[in-house]
Amino acid sequence: MQKHKTTKWTYKDDKKLKGAFGQTDFKKKVISVNKKVHKQAKKLNKSQSRKKYGMAKSETTLLNTLVHETRHKNHPKELEKTVRKKSKEVVKKLGKKAKSKLYSKVARKMIKNKSIKK
Repeated sequence: MQKHKTTKWTYKDDKKLKGAFGQTDFKKKVISVNKKVHKQAKKLNKSQSRKKYGMAKSETTLLNTLVHETRHKNHPKELEKTVRKKSKEVVKKLGKKAKSKLYSKVARKMIKNKSIKK
């Protein structure tokens, strides 16, 4: 039986993403997250967030972006509208332990992969 070679996906903090919270690159197998935009969005109230980004404040969290981009990775043919809806549902269902586990997992991967080039 032949084993398939799997390449692991990496997470990267990319401050050069203009206006985007995150991006999934299927060729390089990299999920980029823009932490700078998340910090800016965190300071806004609900109506400002809706005007500036076209989405609710709950959808501008780092955790939601991580779940959203991972969903793109796992379901590449799924429509953007569906991905947003499903990722919002997943984040609502996550408990405190699961959230902290996801944050720490991604944080470790970002630290390990600082040498990734575009």
